[in-house]
Amino acid sequence: MASMLARWLRASGFRMGRLKTGTPPRLHKDSIDYARCGVQPGDDPPQPFSYLTERLDVDQICCHLTWTNETTHRVIRDNLDRSPLYAGIIQGIGPRYCPSIEDKVVRFGERERHQIFLEPESRSTDEVYANGISTSLPRDVQEAMVHSIAGLERARFIRYGYAVEYTFVPPHQLRATLEARAVPGLFCATGSRSQRLSSAGSSTRWQ
Repeated sequence: MASMLARWLRASGFRMGRLKTGTPPRLHKDSIDYARCGVQPGDDPPQPFSYLTERLDVDQICCHLTWTNETTHRVIRDNLDRSPLYAGIIQGIGPRYCPSIEDKVVRFGERERHQIFLEPESRSTDEVYANGISTSLPRDVQEAMVHSIAGLERARFIRYGYAVEYTFVPPHQLRATLEARAVPGLFCATGSRSQRLSSAGSSTRWQ
């Protein structure tokens, strides 16, 4: 269905593009050795994003910081041919501000380590977002990579990292209301924050 929709849009005169993105693994919070990680407390007092919010009366949850190491990098380098993002199987344009861990290890080979922020997904879940190691490597490689990192030696995976590629409508073809210029009455939806930044504006996406 998604492919049929993209074909119909092209036939209707839309220019289309391809984007790609990756995500890091989610780890179980109780399987992390926080004593081996640095503590990253929140702002005190916390600063709201909106000027309409005067203050935030909610307890802050700490994030934690750890680092990759040479063993981590060796695992990644030894398996680059198994990474769809790095090997070119996925060829779309990626976001410039959050490269995969494969890209970091190759492009910044002189660095001995890369930081990883361990961010609780919410107050009501056991998932910890391992920000900094977005990857498309297979599960066995992800396990070896993560378990080589201080504090994550016994980490349990709730979800593995993955990569996606998708079609989008470049936003210059839309009005300010998100109505398509070429097809009156057809409205598009915005993508996620990363997709908007990647395409320099709002985008509509289909797998």
